Amino acid sequence: MPTAKIDEQLSLLCQRASEIKLCMVVSSDGLVIAHHGNVSEPDLFGAYFLELNVVCEKILTELKYESIEEIYIRSKSGAVTLLPIFDKGFLACLSSADINAGKIQILTWKYVNKISEYLVD
Repeated sequence: MPTAKIDEQLSLLCQRASEIKLCMVVSSDGLVIAHHGNVSEPDLFGAYFLELNVVCEKILTELKYESIEEIYIRSKSGAVTLLPIFDKGFLACLSSADINAGKIQILTWKYVNKISEYLVD
C-alpha cells in the first residue's frame, strides 16, 4: 500500500482549509494507515474513530437505516468528520469550530475518492 501517496493527499487536504487540524486514514479494523497533523497518540485516536463508527453503525442498524455516509459532530471548540472510504476504511478529520460544515463535507468527499485509489483490498 503506497502510504506516501496517502500522506500526500492528507497533507493537501489540510492545506486546502486551515481549519482542518488533523486528518487520518484508518483501516476497517482500526489501524492508522496514515495521518497528517499533530496528534500525540495516533493509534489511540484511530481506535476512538473506529469506536465512533461502530456506535453509529449500531444506531443505524437498530433504526433499520442504511449504512453510514458521513458522521459530523460539532462542539463549541471543534468538529469531527468521519467518512467511509467505501469498504476499505475511513477518513477522519478534526477541525476548528470555525469551518463551515458544507466546506468540510465537500473537501472530505473529494479526498475520499482520491485516497480510495491508493487503498488495496
